[in-house]
Amino acid sequence: MARLPIYFIALLAALTLAYALGFNPIPYQYDLVDPDAILQAPSWQHWFGTDFLGRDLLVRIIHGAQMSLSIALLTAFNALIIGTLLGTLAGYLGGWIEELIIKLIDFIYSLPDLLVLSIIALFLSQSSSGIILGLAFINWMDLARLVRTEVKKFKNEEFVEATRALGLNHWQIISRHILPNTVGSIIVALSFTLPRAILAESTLSFIGLGLSPPNTSWGTLAGDGWQYLRTDPQLLFFPALMIFLTVYSFNYFGDRLQQAVSPRALDQHLLIAQT
Repeated sequence: MARLPIYFIALLAALTLAYALGFNPIPYQYDLVDPDAILQAPSWQHWFGTDFLGRDLLVRIIHGAQMSLSIALLTAFNALIIGTLLGTLAGYLGGWIEELIIKLIDFIYSLPDLLVLSIIALFLSQSSSGIILGLAFINWMDLARLVRTEVKKFKNEEFVEATRALGLNHWQIISRHILPNTVGSIIVALSFTLPRAILAESTLSFIGLGLSPPNTSWGTLAGDGWQYLRTDPQLLFFPALMIFLTVYSFNYFGDRLQQAVSPRALDQHLLIAQT
């Protein structure tokens, strides 16, 4: 039971990758309209049923996974670049640069996330690039604060002072000796960024400010299924279930990573290694 989230992530990744490579395990296309199969209940022919245009819901969920996970991964990557860069500058240089970056972080934190995402989505015509840009804009601050704290902790360590004495420049010290020591904490932070990005994209798409047709994500599927909640609840249930399971799995994975890189867990690993 404890490993169920790991198995779910592996299965979801395998289905999404297979679909992205052109292998569709289901004999339907995500945009195939079938007037004779409108709003069918789950059956052996359509495992998750069909939507209001007769399209197979299961294949649309797999197609939506490709978009939802792509947006989450690209959001995490952009947040990694921005957060690591600004956090490193703040932690290593200090002074007025650190104060400026901290004030910028506090300012962005004061903005309502949904308002920022809505404005960016409207200006960029609800495109996937606009959603990724908006999600990265509201998700880099935690990572920047984490990197700043880690860099400030390591920059005065003896091994860093030794590298300065050897004549290494700032870039060499940061890239070779400081940032490698923060990788574990950064990976943990990114594992929590992914579910937040999935939830944020799903929320935007659910209220009609996310992806525009013909693009499909779990949020757009849930938004389309909401109006059929009373008559065909499976149209909302299955996309919402996928969002829940994915977010839960990534959060579980992040918790396990956090335990693995914590000092207590490190001491336990060392004790096991010694015995």
